[in-house]
Amino acid sequence: MSVRLFRAVTLAALLAGVSPLSHSQCCGFGMSYDNVVVWPAPDLRVPVPSYAEAKKAPPAGLAKAKPAVQTNARKLSLHFPPDKRAEMEKIYVQSMDIYLKVEKKMGWTPRDLAGGMAAFVVGNYMVLNNTEVSDEAFAAVARQFRAQPALRELGDSRDQDKVRDVFEQSAMVGAFMALAYKSHQQQPQPAAVYENMRNAAIENLKLVMRSDPAGLRIDDSGIH
Repeated sequence: MSVRLFRAVTLAALLAGVSPLSHSQCCGFGMSYDNVVVWPAPDLRVPVPSYAEAKKAPPAGLAKAKPAVQTNARKLSLHFPPDKRAEMEKIYVQSMDIYLKVEKKMGWTPRDLAGGMAAFVVGNYMVLNNTEVSDEAFAAVARQFRAQPALRELGDSRDQDKVRDVFEQSAMVGAFMALAYKSHQQQPQPAAVYENMRNAAIENLKLVMRSDPAGLRIDDSGIH
């Protein structure tokens, strides 16, 4: 996906004043918000394993069910106006492709649940704070999530379709927001447009962190 194509479609959606994932409804497995599956709230008191410790430990959970990228992209697209949904569905599919390339670059086990969750938090954090996050910090966040007992329980769930949806939706939204940030760095957008992006990031982070995103900090030691 070219940055130019991504910018054109993304800004078309953002200019419509729509913040994805902003309407909530609690139900069932963990929580689900308007077709978006949400993972358990992380416990940030859990120590972040070092690289050496992480290599000795197996992934906390893998998305083992058959991929459903198109279906999950369609679910995410429902958060945009009807005339934008077909475009956004394509963008989310492309965002998943980009995430999988990043996953490979990071050397993670394919479809590692913690990687998708880390991408979600990091991508939205970048937009919210208008700042880059290093690969080292991104990796630390992923290790932090792998150490979470709740994530291990999620990965062991019998409902592997839900685990897959958590992974794919998290990875798609995270990559989408990271690309939006990078696009803005290449060609700064009007203040009102970027404010819509920030509002979306705030809602996204509130959705999964269950805390005020303004207080979050990410560095080489993970999320604080």
